[in-house]
Amino acid sequence: MNFPGNIFLVSPINAILEGLYETPMTLAELATHGNFGIGTFNDLDGELLMVDGAIYRLDADGCAHRPAPEVCTPFAGVCDFNPYSVEQVSGIPDMHAFEAFLDRSLLSRNMMFAIRVEGRFARVRTRSVPLTANHTPLVDATALQRLLDLENVEGTIVGFYTPDFMPSVNVPGYHFHFITADRSRGGHVLSCEIIEAEVSFQICTQMTLNLPLTADYLGVEFTRDARGDIETAERAR
Repeated sequence: MNFPGNIFLVSPINAILEGLYETPMTLAELATHGNFGIGTFNDLDGELLMVDGAIYRLDADGCAHRPAPEVCTPFAGVCDFNPYSVEQVSGIPDMHAFEAFLDRSLLSRNMMFAIRVEGRFARVRTRSVPLTANHTPLVDATALQRLLDLENVEGTIVGFYTPDFMPSVNVPGYHFHFITADRSRGGHVLSCEIIEAEVSFQICTQMTLNLPLTADYLGVEFTRDARGDIETAERAR
């Protein structure tokens, strides 16, 4: 097995749930911690996806752009992707079946995993959130999400599995972003139908959690229901 990896988090997910959408963490600094991952940008200005060391911003219309290195992120998880296992799949009809396949493939539900899916998709439904004012709770921001349905498309799913006992630190369960093979469209994955794909798994036994040294973070009181808010904000399809 390849050496287990480390996930670097810009901030805990509960800060995003409370609406803390601004930190001084630049993409240039983020890239020093890994070559693979997902997140967002300051003021929720699009979905962040990093693959093969390249960072993309998937905007509110689902269009992909390469942001400048000085752009900042309030939340992202990244790692150096070094898979220990690669599996071939085909004929996955929906998200439920996809997650069931992943459940069978994980070494343990108590570990963290980075997951990359490269393949052909009959359909991928994604969402992106428009530019949002700081301090707006995430459940309110995602109520304004814009949906994009991509059909008969090739592309890459990037994301993580996080154990259920970590809901205030990272999104528990599966959390994925998608980008097309031509790197032109994508967003946060709500559902997918896989024609055929290669699924790669990287086990991560460590996490480095950065706590933002900002006035917002130092003064916030974490009162929201992290698990409930994540279910509403991240899983709504």
